[in-house]
Amino acid sequence: MASNLDRIAELLGAAYVRDGIDSDAVDGIIPQVVASPRSADALSQLLAFANIEGLAVAPRGGGTQMAMGNRVRRLDVVADMTEMDAVVEHNSADLTLVVQAGITLSALRNALVEDRQILPMDAPLPNKATIGGTLAAGVSGPLKWQYGSARDLVIGMKAVQADGRHVKSGGNVVKNVSGYDMARLHVGGLGTLGVITEVSFKLTPMPRRESTLLAQFNTVADCMSAALSIFNSGVMPIALTAFNRAAATGMAMDDYTDAASSNAYTLAVRLGSRPRTLRRMESEALSVIEKRAQVAHTESIGAESSALWATLADFGHADGEAPALSARIAVLPTDVADAMDALERIGDAAIATHPGYGMINAHWFDTNADLTAHVRNARQAIHELGGSLIVERAPLAVKDGIDVWDYTGASIKVMRRLKAQYDGNGILNPNRFTGGI
Repeated sequence: MASNLDRIAELLGAAYVRDGIDSDAVDGIIPQVVASPRSADALSQLLAFANIEGLAVAPRGGGTQMAMGNRVRRLDVVADMTEMDAVVEHNSADLTLVVQAGITLSALRNALVEDRQILPMDAPLPNKATIGGTLAAGVSGPLKWQYGSARDLVIGMKAVQADGRHVKSGGNVVKNVSGYDMARLHVGGLGTLGVITEVSFKLTPMPRRESTLLAQFNTVADCMSAALSIFNSGVMPIALTAFNRAAATGMAMDDYTDAASSNAYTLAVRLGSRPRTLRRMESEALSVIEKRAQVAHTESIGAESSALWATLADFGHADGEAPALSARIAVLPTDVADAMDALERIGDAAIATHPGYGMINAHWFDTNADLTAHVRNARQAIHELGGSLIVERAPLAVKDGIDVWDYTGASIKVMRRLKAQYDGNGILNPNRFTGGI
């Protein structure tokens, strides 16, 4: 009898199928097969075969978010989507873009530079991170402050369901909202309801010029007071991020922060506009900060602004700095200061936060710490504030004792019905999503 590898090779071509190796493992399980479909039809054939044979499939883009999710229960095939990396259509006049799911964020940005347009999505490691993987993992970064989440940027999507059926929602024009809700289910769904193959986006013009205002503070209360003052002012930053001293050290940010001082918190305000307007915004933002909080140190950077924000986006994911434990926390913007204060009491947490929408990324690097206790204590503190905590990275021993997705309440019943409808045999990322879906 032919092996699964041989049978999949007959469908996709031998050049696009290989044995799984150690680097393909998900939660320690090495897949039998790694398949790289070159088209939506090839992916459809792969999933239809896997569904009939009961083979568990893990979709993969650049692999930057494969540590995310509950411990995978079984794994037979990795569907590597990086062969599907084309720009399908770019209508610069209408500010719309259609791309295949395997294109990297970096390649997509390069394709838009000539027309001075951007897709305002940021994710760690853009040279590796793909559009499909970024959407499936629900990753967002500092740009969400002004431009909204990835869900808000999607105007259409194509995907392949577990049984091989093609599905489409939305379209290629900004006003088209037909079927949009199905696309929203795939964003943040970790590939458990289907595999994204093509996405239509609305774009935005690139700012003429950018700069970043950095302000350092002695206390988290002062830092967050300044951030919320900007939030409520007439200044509209592109992004607003704060980080503590442990994060600054972990990111090697000494060039941007006064490492010799005792200032524990840095607020970065990213501004972008035409030169004259940019100068006015810088002045207004600095005035707001100085009126509302005790500022220890401020400076403005121009040419280095993009590099700083790339470093912030990559924190906790860059090569050589993988944390032992990473968490994504959501609270109300007014509760960010209390949340950061609580998290800093739990080990030596390195924290970066986007206070405008209440998102906090916390990382612990001490592999000898009781990481299960860290999760338990952090969740208790965040729950008391009415927030939630998702564990993005943790050792398997920690994953085995928790649900990394936190409590989902009554919505888990709806999620289970959706899973049963779109992946009745449970072949897509079994057990990795919330509640063991």
